[in-house]
Amino acid sequence: MLLILERVSGLFGTKSRQKRIESFEKITLHTSGMRCTVDYEIVMQAGQAELSRYSVRYTRENTERVPERRALVSEQVILQLLNDCQILSWDGFHGKHPRGVKDGTMFSFTAVVNGGRTIRAEGSQKFPKHYRELTQAICDMLATDGNALDTKLN
Repeated sequence: MLLILERVSGLFGTKSRQKRIESFEKITLHTSGMRCTVDYEIVMQAGQAELSRYSVRYTRENTERVPERRALVSEQVILQLLNDCQILSWDGFHGKHPRGVKDGTMFSFTAVVNGGRTIRAEGSQKFPKHYRELTQAICDMLATDGNALDTKLN
């Protein structure tokens, strides 16, 4: 886990930031492309962050979120990641789909931080600064600490 943080922290230098995320309640990242739709969710529970990945499956009747992986991560690890990725600057981001691009990834991001402030961002093949670092760190955390949920949640 520390290796992930060291790698992420090293990407952004030591520039001082006046605004920081001090707490969070819930973070949701929804991504969809040609082949799959995935939700990532981070929820604070009893002093730890529960990080989950869900596969989204569509049928004629409904949409189903199928749990795939979960990791318990310390609050400080998530706070450092959010601040290193400058999530506060994402608020209001709208990445319009580039002209002439026929395929791509769409995303929507919502985070409730600092006692109720909501941050929203969305885009289609255009992403806010440090988006890829955030998604890579989430995937790394799930790969190293995640648990397959098929037997635990059913």
